[in-house]
Amino acid sequence: MKGNLQIQKLVLAASLAAVSIVIDVFFKYAIGIPNFGLPFYAIPIVLGSIILGPVYGAIMGFVGDGIGVMIAGQGYLPFFVIGPMIWGIVPGLFLHKRYQPYKLAYVVPLTYLLVSLSNTFALFMHFGIETTLALLVLRMALIPFNSIIIFVLVKDLYRKLIPFHEQYSLQPEKLKT
Repeated sequence: MKGNLQIQKLVLAASLAAVSIVIDVFFKYAIGIPNFGLPFYAIPIVLGSIILGPVYGAIMGFVGDGIGVMIAGQGYLPFFVIGPMIWGIVPGLFLHKRYQPYKLAYVVPLTYLLVSLSNTFALFMHFGIETTLALLVLRMALIPFNSIIIFVLVKDLYRKLIPFHEQYSLQPEKLKT
């Protein structure tokens, strides 16, 4: 039974990473601004992190970013992978097996701020101070607005998916009955 549960978790993680990739590539093409994107790719990663835990979340962020960059035809810049991994780690640390909507309301903006700081660092490392400063104000200004969108979507999707993901939070002895 435990092996079957692991396979189900891997399938869920892979499916959510695939959805993240589709969202990420869509917004990269829709916006068309090099080295700038909207964080809506993080919604499936955050869901996966909450349901499966921070390790799965980090892996989903890492894989999703790598494949998304390749599909979008952009060059891979390694410091930018930190942001998607943060989206996968932080919500899982705070909310895995103890999800509450009010906690999510704090975790999303906190995570978004950490990701924005990480991406600002990545911009600085890869492109220098001019590009970093040019995009910093825009990045910071989008945090409140995008945090609300991410919060509402994750909260609603989590609630709607409860019957589907309840099995991942059950204790092993409960699975046998």
